[in-house]
Amino acid sequence: MPERRSEADVSWDDQLWIGRFAAGSTTATFTQIFGVETLPMPERAPEDQDVTHQQSPGRSRETKPGLMAAADYSIDKQLWAADEGDTMLDELAGLTEAGTEEHILVEMVVAGLRRTYRGYVNAFTPTGAVGEKRMSTVAFKIFNRVTPNPRVVPPVGG
Repeated sequence: MPERRSEADVSWDDQLWIGRFAAGSTTATFTQIFGVETLPMPERAPEDQDVTHQQSPGRSRETKPGLMAAADYSIDKQLWAADEGDTMLDELAGLTEAGTEEHILVEMVVAGLRRTYRGYVNAFTPTGAVGEKRMSTVAFKIFNRVTPNPRVVPPVGG
């Protein structure tokens, strides 16, 4: 059996960005969210649509991909209360709480793979601990992946 070296890499420099649209604008202004420790991409699988019929092969159920459900997505991050990103998350969560959620773009960069989704901030919940770093949870409602990515990011060093 041929040997192959590991392609595993140290997880560092994954990024979370929030894009907001000014009134009447079609271009989003992005703000980086700092203090993120882990950044999994949202899990979005389509619902199964049953298409079984009397002649389904092997007396088996058949399905096809149906509509994508809106995903509940949350991350834990360090609370940087004075940072513009955390201030913005608190503002966006307040809008949702008041019943006037603001649709945003949620961009993630994980191991250089960049994906952008449309959604809104559902909640921003700071937590406290004695003698430990202060954390918060950000909850999003994610609707769809935006392709191609709406933001051109210059290459590192370029």
